[in-house]
Amino acid sequence: MLKRIITLFGCTLALVFTSFAQQDSKGFYFEVDKYDFGMVKEGDLATHTFEFTNTSNDTILLGPQNVRASCGCTTPSFTTTPILPGQKGIITAQFNSSGRPGPFIKNVMVYYKDDLVKMLTIKGIVDNFTVVTPTNEQLKTSSKIVVEKTALNIGKVERGQKGLYSVKVTNAGKDTLFIRDGKVACNCITYKLFKEKTTEVVSYILPGKSARLEFTYAPTGDGYNRDVITLITNDVASPRLAISLDATVVESLQPTSIIQEDNSNTPFSK
Repeated sequence: MLKRIITLFGCTLALVFTSFAQQDSKGFYFEVDKYDFGMVKEGDLATHTFEFTNTSNDTILLGPQNVRASCGCTTPSFTTTPILPGQKGIITAQFNSSGRPGPFIKNVMVYYKDDLVKMLTIKGIVDNFTVVTPTNEQLKTSSKIVVEKTALNIGKVERGQKGLYSVKVTNAGKDTLFIRDGKVACNCITYKLFKEKTTEVVSYILPGKSARLEFTYAPTGDGYNRDVITLITNDVASPRLAISLDATVVESLQPTSIIQEDNSNTPFSK
């Protein structure tokens, strides 16, 4: 019996390491390969740095031929010193939003030994909004949005399926709170605001009252996803409130087992 357990454990480890090797066959492991900026003010440089680990037995040396942007509006930079096995490197993507209003999705391709080993994605919404500092009097009389959480983890979602998440939203201000819109860089997030303890859909919350904000999230890529929805409100202190949703897309949520019953030595097996 002990021998069978040890054999099964060894098989399990073999499958785990084989899977890992297939995932990172070229030696690049990115824990996160997508980033959503949410809303970007037109003219700003949207910059994000991706970190990776060299999981190979070889030293990785990156050059311009290894890291390429999908367009001229996106500029990549990267670690230029040798990256030894087990060490970390970085690749930074910078998007120039000047003169480019609206949603954007840009890619940075990582090549190694003539193969495409990873595609990094940045996205967001460029908007020509004006940042206004409210007066003390405006702050005193304004609505005030208070969200239970601004970073939501949906957990695991089957490929092609949607995840649901609800949060409590309270108006802690003096005026009626209006949620006028929810802007996303993709079509992967929708929302509904329900009156407290009912299924009635509303667009406002009275002073001192709460409501339930329900998100439907349909992440588009396999593995880890993080997308941002920006709520547009009449709260003068938070006219644009960013809420991020995280989910890990898997092929199936059905439990699987690599251990199968062996009846070969059972006297009554057929």
